[in-house]
Amino acid sequence: MVTPNLEGKVALVTGAARGQGREHCLALARAGAAIAALDICRDLEVPTYPLGTRAELDAVVAAVEDLDRPALGLVADVRSADEVAAAVAETVATFGRLDIVVNNAAIAGSGPFWELTEEQWDAVVDTDLKSVWLVSKYAAPHLLKRPGGRIVNISSTAGARGLAHFAHYSAAKHGVIGLTRSMAVELAPYGVTVNAILPGAVASPMLDGLAEELGVTPADIHRVFLHHQLFEEVLEPREITEALLWLVSDSARHITGHCLAVDGGWLVK
Repeated sequence: MVTPNLEGKVALVTGAARGQGREHCLALARAGAAIAALDICRDLEVPTYPLGTRAELDAVVAAVEDLDRPALGLVADVRSADEVAAAVAETVATFGRLDIVVNNAAIAGSGPFWELTEEQWDAVVDTDLKSVWLVSKYAAPHLLKRPGGRIVNISSTAGARGLAHFAHYSAAKHGVIGLTRSMAVELAPYGVTVNAILPGAVASPMLDGLAEELGVTPADIHRVFLHHQLFEEVLEPREITEALLWLVSDSARHITGHCLAVDGGWLVK
């Protein structure tokens, strides 16, 4: 795994209580960063599957501290401007700076687009797209204070290709790519890079939850998504994290507005 030197840097990770978010927090901490781990820590009406809990978030904070890195657990709804603004402010008040933002929070749902309710549409688009704008909006003034800031947005292969029965998810993830590119242009004069990662089928609580919501097994969901990949093997969260570590490293200082697919060949199949 790439291990950049992030000593003295502060990273804010959303959707941090479990899955990819947890993996990102621990890897960034091992590289030397202080971690602000943010999660909603409660279930919602949409989606119907369970989300991260406060106990899981506390466990991430404890794991980061076990690595001798400072950690802050933040409970906030990334769809709320007030809660996001407060979380970013608390991060900066605690650590004195903010250098890296990982917009990882996301939910998914499934169904024909004509059967989706407005509530389902809004929940997915607000969590998966609006949150990227909100977190970046309130983080940007702090990133602008010194060159070398990094924003990494977690999109999806569904953000580059239509996916049947996931219209709201695909639309949101397409939006993340457009937003990434626009932010990259605006932040380039300040030495801040903005990139996106497009994962394929990753072993995650979100996929497990989606299986539960649909009344099938995780293996069933994996088979559906793996059909799209050249390499029919489920990706591990650490494989997405390895791409993240490179994008926040000095080695990627001239990479911006890029969408890096870590997808088992999904987008070329």
